[in-house]
Amino acid sequence: MDARPEKSPAPPPQRLWLHLRRASQIFFFLLFVWLFLKAEYGGQEHLAWPVDLFFRFDPLALAVTLLTFSPLVPALLWSLSFVLLTLVLGRFFCGWVCPLGTTLDACRRLLFLPRPDTGVADRWRRAKYYLLVALLAGAPFSVNLAGLFDPLSLLYRTLTIVLYPAFSYGVEKGSTVLYHLGPPVTHLSEPVYKLLKATVLPFRGLVFLLPFLTLALFALIVAAERLDRRFWCRALCPLGALYGILARFSLLRRKPAVLCPDCGDCAVLCKMGAFAGGGPESSASPSQREEEGTAAAASPEGARGRLRPHLSSECQLCLSCVAACERGRADFVWQRLPRAPLDLGRRQVLTALAAGVALAPVVRLGSLAKRPDEFLLRPPGAQEEGEFLARCIRCGQCLKVCLTNGLQPVLWEAGLEGLYTPRLVPRLGYCSYGCNLCGQVCPTGAIPALKLADKQALALGVAAFDRNRCIPWSEGSDCLVCEEHCPVSPKAITFNLGEVLNSKGEKTLVKLPVVHPERCIGCGHCEHVCPVGGAAAVRVRRSLRVEM
Repeated sequence: MDARPEKSPAPPPQRLWLHLRRASQIFFFLLFVWLFLKAEYGGQEHLAWPVDLFFRFDPLALAVTLLTFSPLVPALLWSLSFVLLTLVLGRFFCGWVCPLGTTLDACRRLLFLPRPDTGVADRWRRAKYYLLVALLAGAPFSVNLAGLFDPLSLLYRTLTIVLYPAFSYGVEKGSTVLYHLGPPVTHLSEPVYKLLKATVLPFRGLVFLLPFLTLALFALIVAAERLDRRFWCRALCPLGALYGILARFSLLRRKPAVLCPDCGDCAVLCKMGAFAGGGPESSASPSQREEEGTAAAASPEGARGRLRPHLSSECQLCLSCVAACERGRADFVWQRLPRAPLDLGRRQVLTALAAGVALAPVVRLGSLAKRPDEFLLRPPGAQEEGEFLARCIRCGQCLKVCLTNGLQPVLWEAGLEGLYTPRLVPRLGYCSYGCNLCGQVCPTGAIPALKLADKQALALGVAAFDRNRCIPWSEGSDCLVCEEHCPVSPKAITFNLGEVLNSKGEKTLVKLPVVHPERCIGCGHCEHVCPVGGAAAVRVRRSLRVEM
């Protein structure tokens, strides 16, 4: 005969908090997407909205900026507010705010059938802490790779390089097909297309490099949801690890502090595995476990519960356990309760520290930070390669906001540490003379926020002609395109009359282009419009002096 007390549904206030958490997730995700869409030229010199808002509240970006000894961007100090809130509430960011976490929850619901967790994420729980230690240890040596793993940067890059261009392309092509069908289809399709063009579609079609690599990395993170819920958050996310360390000292604690021995529902419901045995916080010595169990022995949870403590560093305050507790035991209270130790292993932590320090010589084997490729053009004001690599968090905001689609992600051109940093590819888009948006959106100051007049006077490089490809030299006929599009005054490209051989072998008088290096700002406009197929006959090169 079952002697357990009768089950009663969770009281309405507890379910209300659950609904509020879900509403908060949706709100912050939509805010993230809305700010993403607002990161675009709207006819004004300055952006009307703080499109980098989420990155201002990123404590991982602040920590790396301070450790690389880079000049502090005051806007990053807003992240301290989330640090203080975490010390009070716990790791709420992951469950209430993080847009990547919301994306993973949605993808799991849409793509995978409900199934029990496999336990792989629990076995890899320590990995995110070791990754965080390695990233922070490498930062003082000017190796800034945190942006490759930061969830905000990761999601923003994926939206910029893959999802948004794919959405735009699909809508444009679909609208074209519907337009050719004519009435009555266009009576509906055209108003919808105009609405999308005025609200969410980009000003021009977007094309980015590295789309398949970016999609593959994001797909792996989503696919890991099939193994365990929130696999990325539980096992790999360095920002989650940082919040987890802070959450151990939070004032808001779960009660009871251990799993009830007569009911394991909370362990099944918890998507973060906050009751999982064998996690980093439950790896205490027998004496520690005995001390922790003394307080729990007098409670209804009993001796078995003390072996499954609630890991405050893993709890994202989703409140699912509170809402689902049919006995009304689970709750979050403001009181001192036993705190499970965070045991990462001394040797493992030292190994992670050593790995972070070793990043500096490993990623710079090619010495590209001091000897950058001559055609590796950085955004305006970011010409000192070493400093730029130390400050860039690879968020992709400059790529998204670029007016001409000229800023592109780097693969190997800047060495291992340059992955996903921005470069100007003039063949795809030039640096617009009247635009300084990239400096406005950069959250760490890797691209300085220059006034438009200062940006217009700053040289990204110098253009140079290839006489074997340039039409006046190779074909003996005039071509004025590069000079016509040069935006500076006086023009950086002029012409001298000279004799060359035309296609018939006859001498002819043509206008030969000449670059004036003292006037050229390296915007790449001439390279972009050059009518020669393939590689342009005029290319912009950065300074040929080695940066020491």
